[in-house]
Amino acid sequence: MNRTNYVFVLDAKKPIVLHPFDSAEVFKSAETGSVIGRYSSGESPRDADSIRVALYESMEKGTRRYFLNKGYYIRLAATTGTFIVVYLFLSIFVRDPVPLIDELLLGSLAAAAVFFASERRALSSPRHLESVLKFRRAIDGAYFSESRIVDLVEAWRDEAVALGPAAFYKADAFEPILNDDEKEEASALCYMLARRWKTRPIVSALYDAATNGRVPGTLLDKAAKRLGKDECALALAYLRLIPLALKSAE
Repeated sequence: MNRTNYVFVLDAKKPIVLHPFDSAEVFKSAETGSVIGRYSSGESPRDADSIRVALYESMEKGTRRYFLNKGYYIRLAATTGTFIVVYLFLSIFVRDPVPLIDELLLGSLAAAAVFFASERRALSSPRHLESVLKFRRAIDGAYFSESRIVDLVEAWRDEAVALGPAAFYKADAFEPILNDDEKEEASALCYMLARRWKTRPIVSALYDAATNGRVPGTLLDKAAKRLGKDECALALAYLRLIPLALKSAE
């Protein structure tokens, strides 16, 4: 089954681009998959070329980070071994007027040379280069289209911007019914938004409170203060999307 890598463009005027290329998970599979861009109806994203260039840059950084992290401990062991061997060799066989200084300096230089040489070898490996080329072709072939899911999130966000944090308590006149493709898309967007706030515990606190069925106003006010009006509004929209995404797993 061909994997779909979604790219979401929220707010055509001041685009927030969410993509999977900042996560190591996307690079683990041998299958590159397709890249599909989604944006809200009515207005296509401005400066699409800049968005595509940003995707290239993020993808290349992501593949570089993945392949370097993959062999990090092997490189660290080789570097440590080189330092010890050079240090012991100089200590035993080379006499110098100032003990330790030359051994430490030359051992460190030799270790650094081995470490950076191993990094260059990892980045010039066929697997790394092949991965970059595959993802570049996938991004080149990406097409962007209107999305009902992005429409929902932007509508909820705009409502939260207009009404403030209290918009969280406003009930929908009707619950959106999503088809299977929309459920998959909603899950992908929730995953990317969760990564966006992985270092912001206030969003986790909001999620936990919503899961327990009670979100106090003081917590919403704190979220608005810490995240800012626009970011808090997006977080509240994310909380409203989660129940729809979870239904895709039922």
